Amino acid sequence: MNMTRIEPSRSAPASDAEREQMEAAFRSALDQLAPSVKFSRTVRELARPLFDVGWIAGVRTGHTGPALADVPFPPHKFGVALASLADSVTEEPSARLGQLVSYHGSQEGCHGRYWVTRIDRELNAQGKETVLYRLSTYARGRFRHELHWVHAESITALPQQF
Repeated sequence: MNMTRIEPSRSAPASDAEREQMEAAFRSALDQLAPSVKFSRTVRELARPLFDVGWIAGVRTGHTGPALADVPFPPHKFGVALASLADSVTEEPSARLGQLVSYHGSQEGCHGRYWVTRIDRELNAQGKETVLYRLSTYARGRFRHELHWVHAESITALPQQF
């Protein structure tokens, strides 16, 4: 066996028993975190495949004894890992509803300042979330929609709120 590469013929998907153990261990690890620690669904979804890979590796090498006794690993380690992941994930849109933004996107003739009057979130085919904005001007007591489906990369949030 060559130790410098993974041999596809020896790999196998998680068995039903492994999936059941992974689910229980992941829930147990989340439950062991302090009640004040809250991680978003996105962070948990990103952490889950990493957890599963580690779990399968542990089961198949015989290193999950403590996990099978409802002690998957020290909760502090799990919390630190999730916190690191959460720090690397920007879930909040770059601008909030009612915030003034500077538009610098592909429609050069429209560059300028606008108010955010709608925020839409969409999932693409891979499950990645995209945040899209509706930008408006404000005149005579009314908002006038100017730009639709603006990507977060095309705006810079300014400190003014409506």
